[in-house]
Amino acid sequence: MKELNKFEYPEELKSDFKKAKRLEWITIAYLISTAITVYLTMGNSQAMKTAWFEDLLSLTPSISFLIATKVFMKSPNKDFPYGYHRVVSIAYLCSALALFSVGGFLLIDSTITLIKQEHATIGTVILFGHQIWLGYLMIAAMLYSTFPAFILGKKNFR
Repeated sequence: MKELNKFEYPEELKSDFKKAKRLEWITIAYLISTAITVYLTMGNSQAMKTAWFEDLLSLTPSISFLIATKVFMKSPNKDFPYGYHRVVSIAYLCSALALFSVGGFLLIDSTITLIKQEHATIGTVILFGHQIWLGYLMIAAMLYSTFPAFILGKKNFR
């Protein structure tokens, strides 16, 4: 059985591929900072808990893309004579599983909270010697997790 040559991007796509990998690294760093910010402002809020869980799982697509790009470029061999191009499908599966997990977590956590009839309170925190309602910090954390993500998303689709 004749093996194919190693896959290489056409010259006009190599810069786009490098840009995509760089944007994924930036996205990972941003998502980690967002998850930390949301965790620090979470308190007892169920919505913030779900947002934190979503931030953690949203790392999955970026990480799976970067792993897939490493495997994708491997040369064909005896076991995989046409190369490792299908590894991208596994990256899509990982991303879909992350999205499904967020939905499942939200459903289960909300159901348990409803059954127990728990009412989350949003307390206060002392910051720089002033008592501040934690809701204001949650709003700031959500704004931080929204606008840069919007900009990164726009850059990823150019």
